[in-house]
Amino acid sequence: MSKRPPRKKKEEVIDVLELHQKLMEDNMEKDEKLREQFPANVEGSKEFHEFNEDIGLGVNQIHCGDTWETMNKLKDKSIDFIMTSPPYLASIRKDNHKYPGAKNQIKDNQSVEEYLDWMSDIFKQYERVLNDDGVMAFNFSYTTFNPSLPYDLINRVFKDTGLRIYDSVAWKKKSAVPLAGHPNRMTRIVEMVYIFAKTPNFKANKLVKSVSKTGQKYFTAYYNFIEAKNNDGKVEGHEATFSSDLASYFIDLYTKEGDIVLDNFVGTGTTPYVSAKMKRRYIGIDLVEDYCEYSRKRISKLYNSEEPES
Repeated sequence: MSKRPPRKKKEEVIDVLELHQKLMEDNMEKDEKLREQFPANVEGSKEFHEFNEDIGLGVNQIHCGDTWETMNKLKDKSIDFIMTSPPYLASIRKDNHKYPGAKNQIKDNQSVEEYLDWMSDIFKQYERVLNDDGVMAFNFSYTTFNPSLPYDLINRVFKDTGLRIYDSVAWKKKSAVPLAGHPNRMTRIVEMVYIFAKTPNFKANKLVKSVSKTGQKYFTAYYNFIEAKNNDGKVEGHEATFSSDLASYFIDLYTKEGDIVLDNFVGTGTTPYVSAKMKRRYIGIDLVEDYCEYSRKRISKLYNSEEPES
C-alpha cells in the first residue's frame, strides 16, 4: 500500500504590523553598532556633511518656522516620502484648544475657506518637493464641528494639484474621542491615513510571496486597516500626536535606508525619530520652538548613552 502524501502545512498568517514592530525593535538595539550605523544622522559629524547633499534645507535637522515658507526653501523633487498630520481645524472652542502650549501661534480656528486656502498652498508644495515616484501618508480626520472637512480638503487638493489618492488606510486607535454624549453621532475611534502620490507607479517595498505557474506574482498583504496606539505618551502642551507604531508601518513600506522623509507638522518629532531609528534621513518643520526643541532632544537620545524610547 502506498503511503499517503504528507498533509500540507497550513499557510502561516502574517501579522504585518507585528512583523514591522519587531523589525523596528531590531533596528533599535542599543549597542556599539548604533553610532556606526547612524554617523550621517549626527549633526556636526564629518559623515553628516558628506552624506547630505544640498536640497535647500539641512537634512537630519528640525527646522523651526512657518511651514509653507520653510518648505519653499526645498528644491524640487528632493523628498522621497512625506509622513505628516496637520491641525484638523479642531480648536473652535477656546476652552478646548488642541495645542494649549501654543494657542497664540497655531491658528487652528480659521473659517473653513481660510483653512482650505492655506492647506491648498501646502499641498502645492508637497507636489513640488515630492519625487516623481514618491509617496505621502497624510493622517487626517474630523471633529464634531467639521465632519465634512476631509472631503472638502480632498476635493480641493484634486482641483488644485495633480496629486491623487491611491490608498485609504483606517487607523483604529486604542482609545476614542469622547463623543458618546452626542445624541446622534458615533464615537470616533478610527482616523484615516490617505496615500497620495503623483503617479500610480509610486515606489513600495512589498515583497513577492509566491509566483504562480503562469508567472503571476503574489505579494505580502498589507491591509488598509491598522490597529496602533494613539501616541507615544502624553506631551504637555500638545494633544494631537500619532504613535511610532503608526509611523514605522508606513516608513517601512514606502522607503529604503538613506531616503529623505519629511514631516512639515513635526510636533513632538515622531516621524523623524522613527526615521532615524530605521536609518532614513529626515527633515522636520514646526512653527513652535518648544515643539522643535522637544523633537531635537528626543532624537538626540539615539546618539548618547540614554536608552532610546520604545
